Amino acid sequence: MIITLKKGNTTMAISSLGAEPQSLIRDGIEYIWQGDPAFWPRKAPLLFPMSGPTKDNKLSCKGRIYDMPNNGFARDNEFKAEQLTDDIAQFTLEDNETFREKYYPYGFVLTVTYTLHEDGYTARAEIYAKEDLHYTFAWHPGFSLDINGKGCDLETYSLSFLEEERLDRLYQSGEGYVREKDFLIGDSLDLKRAETDKGPMVFRNVKSREITLTSSQGEHGVTVDLGDMTTFVCWTQLAKHAQFVCLEPMASFGFADRPLEIEKMDEAFFLAEGESAVWENTFTVF
Repeated sequence: MIITLKKGNTTMAISSLGAEPQSLIRDGIEYIWQGDPAFWPRKAPLLFPMSGPTKDNKLSCKGRIYDMPNNGFARDNEFKAEQLTDDIAQFTLEDNETFREKYYPYGFVLTVTYTLHEDGYTARAEIYAKEDLHYTFAWHPGFSLDINGKGCDLETYSLSFLEEERLDRLYQSGEGYVREKDFLIGDSLDLKRAETDKGPMVFRNVKSREITLTSSQGEHGVTVDLGDMTTFVCWTQLAKHAQFVCLEPMASFGFADRPLEIEKMDEAFFLAEGESAVWENTFTVF
């Protein structure tokens, strides 16, 4: 099921499969990557209850081993969809017998609300714990590089951070990761294929609440509001020169060398029975 939202000259389409945005068009320009199996078939998935890989795509919960697809299972399952107003849609995913037996033995309700603005959208995720649980969460939207003209290359783009930063860069290497110390010193970063071809650029403990993507070849870009999240990931497909870049606000991100037991993961959050957590982020386009 596809829900279409409209606000002024901006429209947004969201699929009930994964509660995943499919399109964001403002003044005739499509900002969301449209997916291509030759590069990356997804568009803007959300990641729950796991962000990042685990060893052998497994997870240990309550003393038992479960399957856990890379970046979680929510993005591949149908949400209950409801259009609340012309510019607001809500999607709900709740635990069921299959989830609890195969993937994740906890009772939860994940409610995702998208609010469309004339210059972008706000994504809000509320995770309600029906019992004590551990989880991670992230957004993974892909944005088209063609917003500044078809074929506009990644290397014309840069990221601007709202504050001066001193950040290490992490990227996957085998089951672990490589740390490049002081990869970013300052408030701007030019994107280069030589760097994105190493893997996702993972930055932890980011101070800036806003990060903006712009190109030297045009006036259009995207600003990501990190909200309460402190991890930011920038990624595009390795070695294929795909026409997209993902700008990912994350509550946390872990690599495959982390403990298999979710209770022991430094990146995992805990909710007691009856508690809720809310993650809210705004994506502004221009």
